[in-house]
Amino acid sequence: MKKTLAITLAILIAMSALVFSVPAFAASPITLSYSFTGDEATKAGFAEGTISLTVNESSAAGNYYLYWADSTKALDGYRQIATLNVSSGTGTYKMLDHTAIPPKATQIIAIKSSSTPTNKNVSNAASTYAIPANKRLSDTTAIYSFGAFSDPQIANDSYGSGSYPHDETHWAKALETFTQRGVSFLVASGDIVNDQNGGVTYAAEYQRYQKILADSSFVNPVWEANGNHDVHVNWKGSDPVLNKPFVMGTGIDSNAASIKANKAYFEMTEPVTGDHFIFMAQEGGFYSNQGQQFTTAQLDWLEGLLKKYKDDGKNIFIMEHCNVEGWGSGDKATSPYYYDLGMKKSQTSTARFIKLMETYKKCVIVTGHTHLELGAHLNYSDNNGTSAVMMHNSAIGGVRRLVNGSVDRTAVLGMSEGYIVDVYEDCIIFNGANLYHNEIMPDCTYIIPNSTSVQPTQPTEPETKPTEPETQPTEPETQPTEPETEPTVPETEPTEPTEPPVFYGDIDLNGKIEIIDATHIQRHLALIASLYGEQIANADVDGDGKITITDATYIQRHLAGLTEKFPAEEKSAKSVAAISAGDVTSLLSTAKSDLSKYYPYSSFDQYQALKKCVKELEKSGDKSQTAYDKLSAAHADFIGILEAIGAATGDTIDVYFTNVPNWSKVNAYVWTGSTPKVAWPGEEMTFVETNDMGQKVYKITLETGKYSNIIFNNGSSQTVDLALSNTNNEGFYTTTQSGGKYLCNTYTYGG
Repeated sequence: MKKTLAITLAILIAMSALVFSVPAFAASPITLSYSFTGDEATKAGFAEGTISLTVNESSAAGNYYLYWADSTKALDGYRQIATLNVSSGTGTYKMLDHTAIPPKATQIIAIKSSSTPTNKNVSNAASTYAIPANKRLSDTTAIYSFGAFSDPQIANDSYGSGSYPHDETHWAKALETFTQRGVSFLVASGDIVNDQNGGVTYAAEYQRYQKILADSSFVNPVWEANGNHDVHVNWKGSDPVLNKPFVMGTGIDSNAASIKANKAYFEMTEPVTGDHFIFMAQEGGFYSNQGQQFTTAQLDWLEGLLKKYKDDGKNIFIMEHCNVEGWGSGDKATSPYYYDLGMKKSQTSTARFIKLMETYKKCVIVTGHTHLELGAHLNYSDNNGTSAVMMHNSAIGGVRRLVNGSVDRTAVLGMSEGYIVDVYEDCIIFNGANLYHNEIMPDCTYIIPNSTSVQPTQPTEPETKPTEPETQPTEPETQPTEPETEPTVPETEPTEPTEPPVFYGDIDLNGKIEIIDATHIQRHLALIASLYGEQIANADVDGDGKITITDATYIQRHLAGLTEKFPAEEKSAKSVAAISAGDVTSLLSTAKSDLSKYYPYSSFDQYQALKKCVKELEKSGDKSQTAYDKLSAAHADFIGILEAIGAATGDTIDVYFTNVPNWSKVNAYVWTGSTPKVAWPGEEMTFVETNDMGQKVYKITLETGKYSNIIFNNGSSQTVDLALSNTNNEGFYTTTQSGGKYLCNTYTYGG
């Protein structure tokens, strides 16, 4: 027993000696850690929590840049998460509620540097933190991406840009960023123009917005919600005549019927998933805190859509301009803004809007209006889980910075913000971005756990095959008798059955083209009913090899007498004789000329599609039949939508004036920016006729797209400054006087 104890004691002493002889590992100079907090602390993609950097020795003190990174380097296109200057102890940075971990991030790296580092490789990091597997999003590829912007507020430079001196530069740079980021489309939360000087500059500002878009490299659709600067033309009220350039010149949903309806609220469906995009409009006055901003008709329309889509498994985005005071994002309950901007809860229309957002919580509302920088971190709110998610957007035209609790209105070159929005199957990520510098801002990037899915492109096969009959048919009891005479052989061999001829436009196969045929296409696209076989061939009336809403539009135009042949029929006729490289070159020249001439319609889908086609063919140099057919279809689509809405489609437009005041002579003073066509009082108009009411009608012919404003006068008396919509045969007639000048309404001459 004693021997056993002695041996045991010896072993313990030896082991003790071994333990104490192992040298201690040196502590890392700095360490990174991350404590996730909030209701979603264990959920993938949610970044809320505290990042800590601890300095373990004095030599490690200094300035550290923190970045999201993959296995090799900081993520491209992201600025730093934060910069921590730590002399001793621990420095921390808090990621706020619903901020997001980028899908491709696997770690955080800390790089020690006195200025923004150029080497952002993991190998250059002083310390790293591996993001736990359960916090990483499993899906790293978005189904689709779109750009969200607000408040470009393009001001007419000839009248001074006021507080937005960099508006045009910022809009152009934002379009570059959206192009480089590869977004599928753009959505706007309103205030496209600034309304710098009422009717004097209104139309010119819209045309400048469109011109910058037309000249940009961005080639995908653009859809705009209406803000208070868009609906109204001065600081006191609205004028539908002056608002017409926006209604006619922006894409709305690029459908003739919607544009002719002359209302600014509309909806779009994202084609890959079927997600819904609803665009609202402020209708109640320039000052958002006064009057009812939404009409009953608009709210009825919105409620109907929300009821329709509430259970279809798709995302619902609502693009709207103005925030609600004390409710939602972009707002501080104690001091909302530097002046009274928000819609009031006491307004019945606002109260109803809030109620809808509390009922249909799956929606994502995107607002603008405040111009408040994203870095103020007032961007995400679901009102403590009681409402739909509200995302506040900043501004392109003039970001306002929060300094010591007050808003600084100083417009800074390079301060231009918006979102790059990535939509995944189980979440949406709003990447806050500086659109001038093309940088994602990690502290202003948010995750929303909504879900959607890719729509099936073809009807699926039935899951089960038809079963064979359980019993075989029985043989007849008696054999058939041979005929007494041989059957006669036909003189000619039977011909092989041929494919039925394509009858373009006849979708229901009843031998004629009717409005119901367009409806069949719309039902097919809405996944209500499907087309098959011969129906699909007949439905592709534009000949682009797919069924789209454009095909339904062509059928409607055909029935309205606007076209004799469908593009597919014209292509078939053209393909009989092979086209030459010169044909493609000639058509390219025509298309480029029309893009330049009709730039006031550059946010129409059809304009952007033609622009995209031209750029692709110029880059590829393709001069084949396929190239010709593709360009021909895109050009026909664009000219077709212009014709359908009554927009100008020639080198010139005619503008008419009904001489209600009975002036002895009528002049037209026309200008754009600060450049008049002719000095005051302008050109004398040409008499056309005396109408049924005994009033004389006059005309002036102008170059398409060249002028934005007009004043009718007799040298002394005059109308107010009027905006030209650049539609052919636009007519004006005087109504009452205001401030000694005549107000006007519009009409279509000969219509």
